[in-house]
Amino acid sequence: MREVEVKLAVEGAVELPDFTSDGYGVVEVRELDPVTLRATYHDTEGLRLAQSGITLRWRSGDDEGSAWTLKLPIEESDATERRELRFEGGARSAPAEARSLLTAYLRHQTLAPVARLRTVRKRWLLMGELEQELAEISHDVVSVLDGNRVTGRFSEIEIEGRGLDRAGVERLAEVFRDAGAVPAAPAPKLARAVGIVPGAASELERLDLRPTDRAGLAVQAALNSGFQRLVTNDPATRLGETEPLHQMRVATRRLRSDLRTFGAFLDQGWADGTSAELKWLGDLLGAVRDTDVLSERFRSSSPDLERALGPILKALARQRDRDFSQLSDALTEARYVELLDRLDEARVRPPLTVEAHRFCSEALPPLVLQVWKKARKKAASLGSDPSNEDLHRLRRLTKRARYAAEAVADPLENRWVVRFANRAADVQDALGELQDSVVAQFTVERLVAKERRPVVALEAGRLLERELAAAAEARTAWIKTWSKLDDKKLVAWMKS
Repeated sequence: MREVEVKLAVEGAVELPDFTSDGYGVVEVRELDPVTLRATYHDTEGLRLAQSGITLRWRSGDDEGSAWTLKLPIEESDATERRELRFEGGARSAPAEARSLLTAYLRHQTLAPVARLRTVRKRWLLMGELEQELAEISHDVVSVLDGNRVTGRFSEIEIEGRGLDRAGVERLAEVFRDAGAVPAAPAPKLARAVGIVPGAASELERLDLRPTDRAGLAVQAALNSGFQRLVTNDPATRLGETEPLHQMRVATRRLRSDLRTFGAFLDQGWADGTSAELKWLGDLLGAVRDTDVLSERFRSSSPDLERALGPILKALARQRDRDFSQLSDALTEARYVELLDRLDEARVRPPLTVEAHRFCSEALPPLVLQVWKKARKKAASLGSDPSNEDLHRLRRLTKRARYAAEAVADPLENRWVVRFANRAADVQDALGELQDSVVAQFTVERLVAKERRPVVALEAGRLLERELAAAAEARTAWIKTWSKLDDKKLVAWMKS
C-alpha cells in the first residue's frame, strides 16, 4: 500500500477548519474515537534504517490491532509518499519477511529496539458526496519514553490521503498553514524522536567535485551513486515492482561501465572480480526486465490485439514468474550480500592506483575519448545496410560513452560534457527501439511456433508486421541522432 501523508507542526490545542465549504469536495466530517498508540521502533545500532527514511515498528492501540509496520520511501517521490507494509507477529522480534525486505540495508547488522513512543491521537474522517473516505486528519501528541519517564514531547498534524491524491492532501494542508500550523519536515516520528534528518546527504553525496580535485574522488562518487541505487531499489524489487527492478539493473550496468571507464585508477583484480559479480546480478535482473519490456510493448503498441494475444502474454507472464523466482533466490544468497559489502567498502576506501592521484581536468577527458573513438570507428564501418547485430554493438558502445561522460560531468564542470551525454542518450534510445523490435519479433515467432490456435497465429502475424515496420523506421531514425552526436564542437572537450 502507498501512503500519502503531510505533516504539520502545531502547538497547543487544534481547532479543525471547516472543510465542507470552498470546494474541497468534503460533505461531512466524522470525528472518530481518540486512541492511545504505543510503538516500539527497531533499527540498527547506528540507525541505518532511520537515516534512509525507513521505519520498522511494532504498535498497539489502533483499530486494526497490534502489528508490525514497515514504511519504505518511494524513490521517484518525495517523503510525503511511502510504501506501507503490515505484518502479523509478536512484539519481541521483527517478522522474517520484514527483515528479508531490509537485507540490503541490514546485511550483517542486527535489529533491536531503539525508541519507544506513546501517541495520544484525535482523529477526523473527511467524507465525500458518495460516502467515500477522502482523508484522515490526526492530531498527535507524541511522548518519547525511557521506561516510564517522558524524555521528550512534540505535537503534529497528520493528513493522510485515502481517496485524495498528493495534490488534494496538499490543499487540505494549506488550510492548516493559513491557520498558523508550521510545515514540518516530512520525517517519521522516530526521526523527530532521535533527532536525525532522514535521507540527509552523506559526506560522499555532498562532494562538490571540481576539475582540480583528484580523479580518485570521481571514482568514489561513481561507486557511491551505483551502490545507493542498488540498495534503495532493493526492497521494492523484492516486492515485484517493475521500475525499481529496472533501476537495479541500470545500477549494475552503470557500475560495470564505471569500472571499465576508471580501470586505470582501480586495482585490476578488484575491478575484474567486482565486475563479474555485477554481471551475475545484472543477468538475473535483466531476464525479468526483458520480459517486462516485451509485455508492456505488446500491450501498449497493440491494444486491439491484446485479447487475441492472450496466450502469448500468459506465456511471458509464466516466464517472468520463473525468472523472478530465480532472482528472489539470488537476493537471499550470501553472494549478493558480499557484493554489497564489497561496493560499500570501496565507495569509502576505493582500491586506487597511483594514476588516481592525477587532477580530474587532465585525467578524465581521455577516458571518454577512448570509448568515443571505439563507437565512432564502429559507426564508420557499418556501410549502407548494417546488420541488426552491428547496430546493437554500436548502441552498446554509445551507451558506454554516455555513461562515461555522465560519470565525469560533475568534476569537469563543462556544459559540453552534459550535451554530449544527452545526445548519446538520444542515439542509444533510437537504436534501443530497433533492438526491442528485433527481440519482440524473435519472441513472437518462438512462442507462436508452439501455438495451434489459428486465431492466435493470425493475430501474431499482424503483430509481426507492426514490429517489422517499427524496426524499418528505427533503422533510419538513428542516423539523424548520430549526426547530431558526431560533431567536432561537441567532443572538443575530450581532447583539451
